[in-house]
Amino acid sequence: MLNLKKISDNNLPIEQLTLLYKQSLSAFVATLAVLSFILFWAHELIDSYALSLWTSAILIMNIYLLIWMYFVRRDTQQINTTTARRFINIYQVQSILHGFSWGLFPFLLIEITAPDMKFFSYVVLCGMAAGAIATTAMIYRIYLSFMLPMMLPVILIQLFFSDTFNLFSITTLQLLIIFVISLMVLAHSHNESIMRSITLHIENKYLLKQATASYKKAEAANSAKSSFLANMSHELRTPLNAVIGYSEMIADCAEDNDFKSIPKDAKKITHAGKHLLALINNVLDLSKIESGKMDIYVEDINVFHLLFGIKETTEALVSKNNNTFIFDVPENTHTIKSDSTKLRQILLNIIGNAAKFTSSGEVAIRVTTNTNNLKITISDTGIGMTEQQLKDLTKPFTQADISTTREYGGTGLGMSLTENLAKLLGIDINVKSTLNEGTSFDLTIPLEYHPS
Repeated sequence: MLNLKKISDNNLPIEQLTLLYKQSLSAFVATLAVLSFILFWAHELIDSYALSLWTSAILIMNIYLLIWMYFVRRDTQQINTTTARRFINIYQVQSILHGFSWGLFPFLLIEITAPDMKFFSYVVLCGMAAGAIATTAMIYRIYLSFMLPMMLPVILIQLFFSDTFNLFSITTLQLLIIFVISLMVLAHSHNESIMRSITLHIENKYLLKQATASYKKAEAANSAKSSFLANMSHELRTPLNAVIGYSEMIADCAEDNDFKSIPKDAKKITHAGKHLLALINNVLDLSKIESGKMDIYVEDINVFHLLFGIKETTEALVSKNNNTFIFDVPENTHTIKSDSTKLRQILLNIIGNAAKFTSSGEVAIRVTTNTNNLKITISDTGIGMTEQQLKDLTKPFTQADISTTREYGGTGLGMSLTENLAKLLGIDINVKSTLNEGTSFDLTIPLEYHPS
C-alpha cells in the first residue's frame, strides 16, 4: 500500500496537468465569449482608453494561456513529475494575473451610476468565479490563485474606501462575500472529489500495468514450457518404447523356454511402461495444443466403420467389469470430414472412462444425424458425478475426488485432452450426469470441418 501511495504521489502532478490542459481550451473559449459580450454591450458606456487597456490585459493573459498550452502539448511525451509541477506553477502565475485583470472590470464602471450596470459587473465577476471551478478546481491552489485576486480587491476597496469607490451597495457586497466563501467551500469539495478520482485512476493504471506484465510473463513461461514439452516428444517416447519392446521380447522368450516366473514380471514391466507412455502422450498432446503445434489432418470418415472399430477395440475393456455393450449405430450413417485419429482418441477416452466407472451395467454408443451435424451419444450406468465434479471434469490432473483416484486409478488428463481436441475439431461436448445413476456424453460433430 505504501508503494501505491508513493506511486500516486509521484504521478499526481502529471495527471493534474493533463486535466488542466484539457480544460484550458474551454477556459480560453469562455473568456473570449464573456469578453466579446462585455465589449458589445458596454463599449459605448466605458471610457474607450480604459476599456482598451483592460481588454489588452485580458487578451495578453489568453495569449499567455495559448503559449502555455502549446508547450505542454509539445512536451507531452517527455513530461515527468518535475516538469509537470513546473508547468502547473507557470499556469498559476497566469491565473493570478488573469484573475486580477478581471477584478479590475467593476472599476471601469465606477462613474456609471445606473444600478443595472453595477449589477452587470457583479454578475460578470460571480459568473467567472463560478465557471472557474469547472476548469481549474482539480488543483485547488490554482482556483484560489484565479478567484481571490479577482474578488478580494473589489471587496476590500468597497469595505474600506466605499466613500471614494462606490462599486456596490452594502447588500450586494454582503452577498458577494457570502458567494465567495461558498465558492471556496464548493471548489474545495470538488477538488477533493477529483483528487480521489485521480488517485484511484493512478492506482488502477499501475495495478493494471503490473497485472498485464505478470500475465505476459506467465504466458511466456507457459509457452516456453509447452514448446519444450512438445519438442521433447522423441526423447521421452523412444526410451519408453524400447523398455516396452524389450519387456515384450523377454516375456515371449520366457514363455517359449518355459520360465514360468519371468513372463509374469515381464508383463508387469510392459503394463507399467504402456501406462507411463500413455501418460506422457497425453501430456505431450496437451502441450502441443497449448503451443499451437497440434496439426489437423482432415479426411472423409465413415462414422459407422470408425465406431465399429472402436467397439471391437474396447469390447474387452467394457466386458471386463461385467458390462453390456450396446451399439446402436446405423450402417448408413453420414460420412463426415474431420481428423479420424483425434476423433478416435476422443471417443476412446470417453468410452474408456465409461467402462472404468461402470460395473455390472451398460455402456452404449448411439448416433443421430440432421442436416448439418451428427450427434454421437456415449452413455453409461456407472457411478455418475455431482455438479461440482462435472465442473472439475476437464481440469488437468483432476479426478472426481481422492477416493475415486485410489479406487479406479488414472491421472485426470484424459478429459482435459478430450476437451482440447474437441475444440480443435469444432466438436461441441455436452455432459449430463447423475450421482450413482450414470453419465451421458453428447458429441455434436459438424459434417464439414471448419478451422477455428
